[in-house]
Amino acid sequence: MFFLIFNILLAQVKKTETPSDSTKIIPSKKEKLEDVVDSRGDEIRNIFSKKMTYLIHNASVSYQDMTIKADYIVMDWNTGDIFARGKVDSLGRIIENITFKQGNREFEYTEAKFNMNTKQGTAFNVRTEEDEMVIIAQKAKRMNEEEYYMRNGMITTDEYFKSKKDSVPDYHLSTTRMKMITGKNQKTLIAGPTTMYIEQVPTPFILPFLYLPSSGRKREAGLLIGTFGERQSKGFYLERWGVYVPIGEYLDLETRFGIYTKGSWTIDNRFRYTKRYRYSGNFNLVYEKNINSTKGLSDYSETENYRVVWTHSQDAKANPNLSFNSSVNFVSQNYYNNSIYNQNALSGNVNNNQTSSSISLVKRFNNNPLTVSLNTSASQNISDGTVALVLPSLSVTMPQIYPFAPKSGSKKGLFQNIYMDYKMNLQNSVTTTTEDMFSFKMFDNSKNGIKNETNLGTTTTIFNYFQLGLTGNYKEAWTTKTIRRDYNSVTNEVVTLNKDGFRSYRTFGTALNLTTTLYGMANFEKEGQDKMIKAIRHMISPTLSYSYSPNFSSDSWGYYGTYIDENGKKVKYSYFNGGVLGDPSNTENSSVNISLANNLEMKVRNKKEKTGIKKIKIFESLNISTSYNFAADSLRLSPITATGSSSLFNSKLRVNYALRINPYKIVFDSPTSTVGYNVDKLGYFSIASYTMGLNFSLEPSMFGGKKEKKYSKQGSIRYEKYNFDEENYAHFEIPWKLDVGLNYARTKEYNRTANTSATVNLTGEISPSPYWKITASTNYDLESKEFGYTRLGFMRDLRSFNINFNWVPISSGYNKTWNFYIGIKAAILKDAVKYEARNFNDTSTDL
Repeated sequence: MFFLIFNILLAQVKKTETPSDSTKIIPSKKEKLEDVVDSRGDEIRNIFSKKMTYLIHNASVSYQDMTIKADYIVMDWNTGDIFARGKVDSLGRIIENITFKQGNREFEYTEAKFNMNTKQGTAFNVRTEEDEMVIIAQKAKRMNEEEYYMRNGMITTDEYFKSKKDSVPDYHLSTTRMKMITGKNQKTLIAGPTTMYIEQVPTPFILPFLYLPSSGRKREAGLLIGTFGERQSKGFYLERWGVYVPIGEYLDLETRFGIYTKGSWTIDNRFRYTKRYRYSGNFNLVYEKNINSTKGLSDYSETENYRVVWTHSQDAKANPNLSFNSSVNFVSQNYYNNSIYNQNALSGNVNNNQTSSSISLVKRFNNNPLTVSLNTSASQNISDGTVALVLPSLSVTMPQIYPFAPKSGSKKGLFQNIYMDYKMNLQNSVTTTTEDMFSFKMFDNSKNGIKNETNLGTTTTIFNYFQLGLTGNYKEAWTTKTIRRDYNSVTNEVVTLNKDGFRSYRTFGTALNLTTTLYGMANFEKEGQDKMIKAIRHMISPTLSYSYSPNFSSDSWGYYGTYIDENGKKVKYSYFNGGVLGDPSNTENSSVNISLANNLEMKVRNKKEKTGIKKIKIFESLNISTSYNFAADSLRLSPITATGSSSLFNSKLRVNYALRINPYKIVFDSPTSTVGYNVDKLGYFSIASYTMGLNFSLEPSMFGGKKEKKYSKQGSIRYEKYNFDEENYAHFEIPWKLDVGLNYARTKEYNRTANTSATVNLTGEISPSPYWKITASTNYDLESKEFGYTRLGFMRDLRSFNINFNWVPISSGYNKTWNFYIGIKAAILKDAVKYEARNFNDTSTDL
């Protein structure tokens, strides 16, 4: 590239003899230049006798994507040397560097000398930026377009130094020799012995060599640096060491391992893949052999833990008619609460009792309403180790279609609004344990079946204000597994036998519903008045519906069997009990359902609003419902339920509540009985359960805040977030946030005494200074008067470094822990320059 500069300037000598502040040259074929050359300078001198050219003050040469700017440029056509120098002051000191740009890369230096024949050159006081790094060298030699050798250099990722807000970096890596390779396929910095300086003070952190591949170029395999130390229960260890290996263009592998001298070991494999505009995902497999203490001692234990995580997401535009997505998270029973790498306590995962996984494949068709989906799912109960699997579920769905609707215009009347839909679901269900997973035992209790469902209905408007809906449903279920029950008088127990063979059942029902919306407005302000409360608006949406379905347990249907119990009574049971398709209903339903949906708003005076009026939602929603079953022989009225939510203080306070009322009398068989039952005596209306949740968010803006003051000056470098008054006192508005949650539940049902629970959840953060952040979360049980899981976090921004300290002071047993980390922010060095320490509830040391 420097050779091009010499050719450009040589062409200029041949074209002009008169000084000019701007010259444009259109190269001839003989000169082999491919574009227009633009050279500028306040003064241009050509001395033909010495074959010398001088560009003086504001000199620049541009050719294609290359530009060089300097205060002084000299060319010697005898030797092919070119000399460039930055701007100097009256004392001869460089006050403005030379800049050289080619594409998106830029170099700065004070002086430089190049040879156009050898295409080599030497520069002094070189400064360049490579990705996150700033590289400065006292002397640099260019061997070719891809290789540069440097002496007495320094490397830093200090953002303030990089943006030239500060002339001294807060840290740097110093070395006497460097080599930089900037080819198309690689971009690497290699250095000899390197010492780390913090605030210009040398540290004991010395590396025998430094190898930094750039993150912005081709991916390269490399070593991942972990920690080492000693733990009382594990011995000496190497932890989280590993390798990174790119595999092809779209896939890479990160493998980390841990080795402990007392026998424990762990391996963590993480595959990442991505194809732009198509899909992306990752697959993570963790396996641990966790050995505590020494074999033969009473506290010795040996467990195996694993975790499988797979996420895959498809770009929505990749194939609108076919999509594949996955979200898999499957763990061994002890993974969260007894993992070697004890991070679950810090993240809060130690409290997880349930995990779920799903994989779905969905196919849609052009000009066809059918959608076919294939799903696999798993629900894992970590506390008892049970796993419910669906392997697989095949669904064919047809959304609502209107066969009698006009081809254009709106649908009117009952006939044109007739709709129907259809859904077929094939499901195979397996319930097993984590120990039996991936073995043939898991299929011993498998259940399967096919369910076909269709709905037919229509809607219309009557009397202009009422919406009428008619619906009917039909379900047909097929299965190959049913049950038979009998009473064994010898063992005095009911025996359930599984029976293979095709069986099916059919159910149907119908419903009618009528709904409307009523509005009410109460105005409190007359013309000329200015009252605080302007008006209250109440909206009620009552719904009256009737539903009917027959009793499918009668002998005529053939879906239920009977057996004689120990008392000689005939007991009915469903042949399909416990299957994946459910049971046909064993009671007749002829119910009237009533529900009221309420919304209550109030208009109040508020001068801060443009209109001078503000709306307050007293009840965002308040829904009350119940039903009455005419076909029931007793207890025909269902419990009355009410649910609602409200938002107050500009939605900062969120209130959710629910109430269930039992309308019948509850009796107890004896004074010592703790659980009673309903009798058919209406009118007692006892509260069966009540729940309330309050969530409140506090922040400075809620308190109006202070009017912005004008200060005499603002800080610089690390103090730009401070304002300073005339007396040089710093001012900083401390940001903070506190979320308060209160959950209260009272449940009595048929018990003589009620059970109550009340907890307070607190989550907050505060920044006492621009570069400090403190976070905390906890919960307090008002019944037991004990704190639950509590976590504290302290974060400090040290310009180029980050400090993190996380502490779990209150938790159950093993889960109390802490973690400390300090390291460089920049991604290229964060794994290499760091210090970590953790607590494992035993004597431990980490480096």
